[in-house]
This record gives sequence, C-alpha cells and structure tokens, in this order.
Amino acid sequence: MFQTHQNMPDKLIGALTIGQSPRPDLVEPLWQYLPIDCQVEEAGALDGLSTSFIPPITDGAYPLTTRLHDGSAVMVEESFLLPRLQQALEHLEAKGVVASILLCAGTFAGLQGTRPFFKPFAVGYNLLQELGLKSLGLITPVKEQVAPIRHRWQAVGFEPTVWTADLSRQDKQFKQQLAVQIERNGLECIVLDYVGHPAQTVTLLQQHTTLPVFDLGQLAMTALAGTL
Repeated sequence: MFQTHQNMPDKLIGALTIGQSPRPDLVEPLWQYLPIDCQVEEAGALDGLSTSFIPPITDGAYPLTTRLHDGSAVMVEESFLLPRLQQALEHLEAKGVVASILLCAGTFAGLQGTRPFFKPFAVGYNLLQELGLKSLGLITPVKEQVAPIRHRWQAVGFEPTVWTADLSRQDKQFKQQLAVQIERNGLECIVLDYVGHPAQTVTLLQQHTTLPVFDLGQLAMTALAGTL
C-alpha cells in the first residue's frame, strides 16, 4: 500500500510487515516520526498467500502473531517468514526506498537490505548494551513467545525475566504483577518485546514504575527518523 503526506512527495520509506499489507494500525504511528516530505510503501511477508499455505507451529519454534487482509489473526514461525520477508524487502528497495523499517519485534538475524534497515530487536539490543542495562523485564502479549524471547535475550548476554501481560488492561492485578517481577528479579528496565502498542498504553505503563520503559517499535521508529 502507498501513502503520502499530500503535495510534498520526496523520500520513500519502506514499511515491512510479517502479515499482509496494508496494516494501517502499524503504519499510522510511524507518521508522527517522519518528516513531512516522506512517502511510505508497505510490503507484507504473507501478501498473496492463503492461510492453507501457512504451516502449523512446531515445538521449539519462535511463533509470531500477525493479521491477514480480513483482520483475522494468525501465528507464524519466524523461520517460515524469513525468506518471504527478504523478498518483500528486496521488493521495497527495488521501488527506490531510501530506508526501511521492520514492523515486528522478531529477531530475523539474517534479514538484510542494501540500504538503511531498522529492526526493532537489533535497535533495542544496541541501545540497552550502550546503557549498560543487563537485567531486563520483558513483557509479551503471547504466552507461546515467553520461552523463545527469554532464550534470544540470554543468547546475546542479557538477564531476561519474561512474562505475559495485556497492556490494554493495566488494572490492579497488572500493577501487582509488575511490582512483584521488579522486586523479585532486581530488574533495571522494562522492555516491550512487541510492535504495535498504542503510545498512550506505553505512557500509562511508565506511570506505574520508576524504571525506564523501552518499546522496541518506538525505538526503531525513532532510529529511522534520525537518519532522514
């Protein structure tokens, strides 16, 4: 899908999603970070693919959740998405994008472009290393992701505590769980290992703790904007 700030076309930015494009819920927040002279071109890893071609999740895999054209949610393995994302990124670069962003917090270590490309996990990893933060509290909305998220952050030298929570319901139980995790594990920061949380939801979370809160999606968007 193609969007633009009216009457001021200039820089073309690629928005890469793991589901099917368009994803206005993911792309809309990106606009607040972009200069006015930008356009956005979307590409999805599952574009043109029916659900019958999406393989079931296997044990030990890293499952990622996304949406299809009809709004239905699907869970897809990272390994299945990787080659399709590479093709989608190459498609965006062939369109002439000056930079691209992955709108997913998956690792996708082998996914690379020939132009500036921002992956939320990589951006977050680099920032946390620079800040010297090791003990991370990682919140994910999907219970199937707890183990693989813990493993990947451990693999790059961090001390992760991972739990599932619904950030759209930051009630008394949510706040109690947050406080317990912080105290029990000596957490130094909270990391939202997900792309798509509304900004107001992240702001509300920050009000419930004195620890810094890092949203991987927001970090990648900020990093992208810094190059434009």
